[in-house]
Order: sequence, then structure tokens, then C-alpha cells
Amino acid sequence: MATAKTQGGRTFGKYRLTRLLGEGGMGEVWEAEDTEKHRTVAVKILAEQYSRDDRFRTRFQRESHAAAILQEPHVIPIHDWGEIDGRLYIDMRLVHGHTLHELITAEPLAPQRAVALIGQIAAALDAAHAEGLVHRDVKPQNIIVTSADFAYLLDFGIAESKDDTRLTVTGTQIGSIAYMSPERFSDAPTTAAADVYALACVLHEALTGQAPFPGTSLEQVMAGHLRGAPPCPSELNAAVPGALDAVVLRGMAKEPDDRYGSAGALGRAAQRALDGSASGLTQADTLLAATPARPAPVAQTAPEPPARPGRWALPVAVGLAAALLLGAMGVIIGLMINRDPGGRAEAPQSLAAQPSLTYPTPRPTTTPPPQPPTTTVSTTTVTATPPPPAVASTLPPAGTAPTSSLGRLRDIAESDLPYVRVRLTDRWVPQLSSKRPGVVDDGVMWDNTMTLQEHLMLRQRYPGARLLWSGDWSTFSAPDYWVTVAGVTFSDASGALMWCRQQRFDRDHCVAKIISTTRPIEGSTAYN
Repeated sequence: MATAKTQGGRTFGKYRLTRLLGEGGMGEVWEAEDTEKHRTVAVKILAEQYSRDDRFRTRFQRESHAAAILQEPHVIPIHDWGEIDGRLYIDMRLVHGHTLHELITAEPLAPQRAVALIGQIAAALDAAHAEGLVHRDVKPQNIIVTSADFAYLLDFGIAESKDDTRLTVTGTQIGSIAYMSPERFSDAPTTAAADVYALACVLHEALTGQAPFPGTSLEQVMAGHLRGAPPCPSELNAAVPGALDAVVLRGMAKEPDDRYGSAGALGRAAQRALDGSASGLTQADTLLAATPARPAPVAQTAPEPPARPGRWALPVAVGLAAALLLGAMGVIIGLMINRDPGGRAEAPQSLAAQPSLTYPTPRPTTTPPPQPPTTTVSTTTVTATPPPPAVASTLPPAGTAPTSSLGRLRDIAESDLPYVRVRLTDRWVPQLSSKRPGVVDDGVMWDNTMTLQEHLMLRQRYPGARLLWSGDWSTFSAPDYWVTVAGVTFSDASGALMWCRQQRFDRDHCVAKIISTTRPIEGSTAYN
């Protein structure tokens, strides 16, 4: 009997084969006309040598049944399946479009498009996993994208039921090596986590135009999956937001338990990372808690070494003459002046106003006791400055940064506050640095200028990095440290520690830290 390639324009049972659409590991896909139902379909015909193999026949038959029971829009619908002249076949809907492989070969996809397509395929995989099926061959060649950017997942020919015994022939690996998870190269069970790993590989390739571990030999690719750290997509394509690096790294974790719990979780994490980057607030993941109650600020006598200028809360708008205030006996206005070493005074503040966010001056290891407070009553009309609008950017605009390193540290941390309060509480993050004036690290005594320089360097290298003040959190043992955390969050400590290892940090320079206002210090830190 002629092979499928020579049957163009000829019949295969009730089908008239018209055009070869593609070839897969187990057979070929043809555009065909169903002469009984008078419709154009796609027919997959098992290769002749495989049709004679009972193992492959069983697997191919399972594909048709597995795909037919899935009612997810992103899985190609199956019309019929069976055997004609000793050749197994599947009759499925004909979808016009291009494979994701063809699209990526032309050029890497825009991050927004790549993430949207991955989310659709994740939905198809979640539906399969819910039925106890593992696809095991997720790759760009098995994803069809229509002109409307609607994605379909193809080829459940090697789908494996959780209850099935392995049907892989000894010495033969089913699936594409470039997307195979580490456990696939061993006798470990193949679970849905293998599909999550493959989907992360596909996301990497869609963003960069190349597989995570390109190689010229099977051994090179296998070594990459087993031992190599996947490259960050943003390092290969400058258009990719850095926040997506963490999504790919976690999806491609060597241990199945360290990956996302589902394909959908990976897709949602990628979308959140993208949304955060688009708004200027990457899915980064520093946390700042609600400020605990503090006593009313007072003028202080500078300790030795001299304290840097404090950051004052905005005055409360009263707009009343001092005489009226005194007559009502309602409010006493205190004007406090705290001058820096250069003699420059900061703006007055109302003693009646409690700050919504105050970063106390970081103290050196030894701090002299404060002097008694000084209060001055004024009879001058005081009009408060209205609070500034919400800040979306993470750094002050060029030319407006305060001259004090301490002031700039405070501004950076304060500008991070709106995002981290709303989005990131009670999440694990990689902690990269913890410094205060007077701390000695590697023989160097740190001050605020050095801390600022280190934070800005880390922020440039990890675009999602954020700055924390330890006193705002219940999970830090000391209340007066500036803490830099990386731009990634995880639901458990293992994900943050894996990120540290992927970035080649040792245990002394990257730890897993949970940021919270309610949890105790105990159990909030984990080390590699």
C-alpha cells in the first residue's frame, strides 16, 4: 500500500486526501474531504510501521479517546477514529492557522502575545489533567494559532493516563527532548508537572526565539535539562520584562514539587508579571506593611555620630488663625525644627497629626539616649501642604532626588508602599541585602550612602527589586534595617530558595523571607 505522502488526491477509505499538513512522531496529518458527510476535515494517519506495532496502536487509540472526552475550547475536537485497511486514523476539525513553531521561527513573539497564547494552552492542559491525562509532548509544533490568535493544543498521541502502565518501548523516549522535564529521563513517574515544565520551555522559546537548552547533540540537551540553569528570557531579548524570568525559572524547576501546581497557575503568574511590568510595578515582590502606631514626633538632639535629617509627615490642613485655635482649645500647633549639619531647616509639622508612614533615622549600633522633647506654641496661621498624588514610579524623577542618602532611601521605600501593601503581603521573597549604619559586613562598616548605592545596583540588575524598612514588619528581629528583596514572590520558601540557587547566590547573600505584619519571627526565614 502506498504511503500517506503519495496519497495526495487519492482516497483513504471515505476520505479524499488533498494536502499534507504536517508530520508528527507517530504519523501524518492530512487535509481531507469526508465524502459521506461532505465536509473538510483533518485526518491523522498512523505511520505504517507503527500501525503494525501493538504498543503504538494502543497508544494511538488512546489519543482519540482522550481528546474526544475533553470539552475544553483549546483542544481540537475529534469527530471520529478507527482503522482503515490496517491503518489507524483520527478524524478531527480542520483548523486554519500556523503552528507556534512557525511563528517563533519568524521572530520571537511580543511578551503580551506570548503570555496570552501560553494561558490558552494552559487551560487545555488543566482540562486534560483533570481527566487524569498527561500530554507529555507539549511543544510549539503541537500548538496551532489561528489568525485571531486563538490557540489549539494538538496531538494527544502520547498522552498518558495516570492509571496506565508505561507503553514506551525500552530505549525509546517518547516526546521532544527539547521540552522534556528532568524526571522524564529517569524511571520516576510522569505527572502533570512534566507538562508544566514543558509549557515553561515553550514560554521561554516564544519570548526569545530559541529553546532553553539549545544543543547540537542529544547529550547536550539532556545535560541542560538535568543540570543546567535555564537562561533568563530578558537576558536574550531586551523586550522581555525581567519579572517574566522568575515565571520561567520556577516553571522549569528541576524538582516537580518546586514548579507551579498547575499549568493554569503558570499562565496566571506570567500574566500578573506582565501586568505589573506594564504599570511600572513589576510583579516584584517586596512587601511593606501598615505602619504600627508611633509616638508623636519631637525635635531631637543629634546623637554621635550625627543623625541624618528625619523625614517629616505632611502637616494636617487646618487653615485657621492661631487665635481661633487657641480660643477653641482644640489644637495646639507645635513647630519643630530639625536642622541637618549644614543648618538647613525642614518644614514644620503639626503635633496633632499622626504620620501614615514614618521611617525613623537608622541608628548606629550604639545610640545615645534622646533629649527631652521641645514644644513651641505659635500664633501664626498654619496652612498644611496637601498630600502628594499617588506615586507609580519606584524612583524620584531625575533632578528631584534629595541630597541626603537617607532621604533618598526613604523616598524609594515610600514610593514602593502602595503596590506592596495591596498585592504582596504574606508572600515569600528572596532577600538580597539587610543593612544599617554601623553594621560591619566583610570587614566594611556600612553607612546610608553605601546602602543606597548597593540598593540601586541591585535594583538595576533585578528590575522588580523593592526596598523595605524592617521596623514596619513583624518578621524581622531588628527594627532599623534597610532590606532589599528581589522582584519575585512564591507561595512557599522552596521557590524563593530555588531562585537564589538559579542566580548563583550563596546562603549568606540570598535567603527566603516571608514579609508579614501578623506572623512571628520564628519560621519566617529559610536558608539554602
